[in-house]
Amino acid sequence: MLRVTAVIMIVPIFSGRGIPVKVRIALAGFTAAVIAPTVPAISLDALPFIQVMIVMTSEVTFGILIGFVARIFFYALDLAGSLIGTQMGLMMSADINPYQQEQSSLPSILLYHLAVFLFFSLNLHHWFFFGVYQSYNTVPIGTGSITKELTENLIGWTGSIFLIGVQIAGPIVAISFVLLLVFSFLGRAVPQMNVFSESFSVRIIVGLTMFGITCDLMADQISNYLRGIPKDMVHAINLFQ
Repeated sequence: MLRVTAVIMIVPIFSGRGIPVKVRIALAGFTAAVIAPTVPAISLDALPFIQVMIVMTSEVTFGILIGFVARIFFYALDLAGSLIGTQMGLMMSADINPYQQEQSSLPSILLYHLAVFLFFSLNLHHWFFFGVYQSYNTVPIGTGSITKELTENLIGWTGSIFLIGVQIAGPIVAISFVLLLVFSFLGRAVPQMNVFSESFSVRIIVGLTMFGITCDLMADQISNYLRGIPKDMVHAINLFQ
């Protein structure tokens, strides 16, 4: 129960602020009830209280680890949305993100919704829960520890956040750079023009147009990264031994 609850409370798809706490607890309880009959039971009666606390802490830590591996890509989406919002001049228009506890730029919210729709459309939630179930077979309750290989992989996955975010936001960043060059030349050619204020509307219009044109490309990239989440989860589970 502790491992499953920790996972669900970390992954944005199931832990969004738009999902009531009672629903999250019910989902964690239902998942734990389905998995429990297949998990070998352990007796805690003969263990001292400190050892019981260690086992409980280990289960929560393992659940947070699995959830963090699944959540890394959503950090990249937030970064990509921030880059797109900055290039389009929409960073001031932040709104409540239903999948996070703080406000995000509008492109970030759109990318989050797109990722959630693709996650369920590709039936990746089945593989997600299967990965949670498989974790009990690979790392039984009360066993497992953080290894050097796991730490190195976590650092590598965390370091890929910036790369993934730039790849998703790349087309809009590129067209924004071209617009910056164009308005720089216009500022030289027509000194009377207020390039700074005139560029705002053009950046928004061109940015929204490019966002719509490249939506299919971003969806393909997001789908490819989403398909890799179950594999990363299994890899992290195998290293937590």
